[in-house]
Amino acid sequence: MFINEGEYLCMEGDKASTLYIVKSGSLVATNRSDESQKTTFGPGSIVDEFSLLESAPREWTLQAEEPSEVLVVEQDTFQEALSKKPNWLKSIITFLGARNHQAQENKKKNDLVQALPSMLFLLASHITKTETDSMPLDLLHQKANDLNSTSAAEIDQLLQSLQELGVLKVQEIAGMQKKVRAESLQIIPLLYETLHYRALNQKVSPNILTMTEQMVLSTFIKIAKENNIPMHEGICGISTETLIVEAKKSMHGLKLTSRTIDPLVQKNLLQPSNTFDIHSPIENIDFFYADFDKIMDLLELNRVFPLLDKKLVS
Repeated sequence: MFINEGEYLCMEGDKASTLYIVKSGSLVATNRSDESQKTTFGPGSIVDEFSLLESAPREWTLQAEEPSEVLVVEQDTFQEALSKKPNWLKSIITFLGARNHQAQENKKKNDLVQALPSMLFLLASHITKTETDSMPLDLLHQKANDLNSTSAAEIDQLLQSLQELGVLKVQEIAGMQKKVRAESLQIIPLLYETLHYRALNQKVSPNILTMTEQMVLSTFIKIAKENNIPMHEGICGISTETLIVEAKKSMHGLKLTSRTIDPLVQKNLLQPSNTFDIHSPIENIDFFYADFDKIMDLLELNRVFPLLDKKLVS
């Protein structure tokens, strides 16, 4: 079969009733999930053998890049050839087809995991530079592609995951233009910082809190909200006595002690009103102070981070 330059051989999603062997020329394959990525099949290439074997829709749209000759193998001919081979051959081919699909899925997931830090870096840099909470979507697409060839489809998939977690929104503005708006000016930079630390140091970032640390900080925030604690430049203080009483109710029986609260003091998330000693009773401290917004952002990060990890690898 001869096809001219620019002519289409098949379309993605069509039922596969043939497979193709390229004898000369070249075919360019694209798919709708990522139209910017192209695969070229040259002489000797076999195309869509797994779709034919599994009677599945075609994975590719195939177009001749130059005048090409293609050998067309019909499904009946293919199955007849297989029937003359040992029974185990078809089982092996089927197994390889399943492995091929799994490998493709794993590659897509890995590509997303690799693309996430870069996208967060671009968003965080734009937010910091412009002191705004949004970035035009087409600008993000362009910069991501320039930075590490991340496709628009991959960026959109990552944005969808973050949108489902309440981290940002993709909004349509004037005409058909869209923008990415962060729900918090700090959460995206925090996400990037946390991922970057893990990649660089191969260990968990200090931003990731233990369950006990999260419970203590959540208790602090709960008291501040319910009692309308006054703040000075975002800093609020809560008496140790009030923290101890609320902790008994909110922390599932976990007692608030100097040892319990020490990691948060070491991380400068809670500041004692006077000299803190892990070996002394916590009642020796009159007050604990904290940056309200910083704690809120950190708690949100710890809500989002494990869920995002799960979304990308599941």
